[in-house]
Amino acid sequence: MINVLQNFKIKKTIILLTFVLITIASFANSGKEICSKHNNHSFEYYFCDLCGCSTSSGSFGLGTLNNASFVGVRYIYQKFQSKDGIFDNSPTSTENFHTYQLWGRLPINENLYVSAILPYQDLNREYTDRNESINGFGDATIMSWYKFKFYKKVDEEKSKLYTNVTREPSGHSLEIGLGAKLPTGKFEQVLTDRVNPGFQLGTGSLDGILGLAHSYGANKFGVNTSLTYYFKNENKNEYKFGNQFSYASNFFYAISKEKYMLLPFIGFSGNIYNKIKQYKEEVPNTDGNVFNGTLGAEITTKDFIFGANYTLPISHNLFGGNVTPKQAVSIYLNFNLNN
Repeated sequence: MINVLQNFKIKKTIILLTFVLITIASFANSGKEICSKHNNHSFEYYFCDLCGCSTSSGSFGLGTLNNASFVGVRYIYQKFQSKDGIFDNSPTSTENFHTYQLWGRLPINENLYVSAILPYQDLNREYTDRNESINGFGDATIMSWYKFKFYKKVDEEKSKLYTNVTREPSGHSLEIGLGAKLPTGKFEQVLTDRVNPGFQLGTGSLDGILGLAHSYGANKFGVNTSLTYYFKNENKNEYKFGNQFSYASNFFYAISKEKYMLLPFIGFSGNIYNKIKQYKEEVPNTDGNVFNGTLGAEITTKDFIFGANYTLPISHNLFGGNVTPKQAVSIYLNFNLNN
């Protein structure tokens, strides 16, 4: 009976998120920005959207370099190694996290956007004597973003001579996001006794998300920076994951071709985790931090956006030093709705 209810809950969530994406997509034409006046194959067409649309958070993020309006799929691979004990010869396990996401970012109007992510998780853990695996839908995320655009100061002499003076974009933009992570992923209490409590499909709680993103683009160079804070709540098992602060910044260079644009980028990202609480008490050695280096590229055409990035931890201290992040890879293919 529990499985039937859970499957119904998952199906209902899929239908809801799909309906949200399709409904918002109907407003995409009205949400097109001034970039539509450019030729679809020109450099200006793409770069116009690069001046302030990044909404990434943490190592992988909620969007892409060119993400004014898209729907697509993304695959994320993460590898960890956990040590159960304080000695050098303490037993260890290798954890491989495979995440498959349906995601999108769609405009309501010129300044307001909605993004949504529905993940499917396939997690496995390899011990020396056995394997352990879980799979299923993870926690869905839905957020709304409001974008503030900034313009260069209008020349006073020019404004006196002409009645219609067009404001020139400064290249800067700022976005504020507010959303929620839905408890669509299954939470298993028995898994909390393992070294890495993150080996879960979901948190089992409805969590709040607050995001802030700044972008700047000039000529062929640009930078996207984002800050995201996750407010974790207690689930029905009286288990509360620690609040999480994520940050990321990517520096990119645009190489324009006739029918596509290549955007190689390099950057950094990180996460800071507060301690987990159970029955209102803090669980020792459950906080931590990780700082990553990121290298990747994105190819944008009139219809599609293809991107990939590789993340390597530079410094970390997770769960009392017992969990070691190894590497991560993200690949995505999106359908560009800005045409």
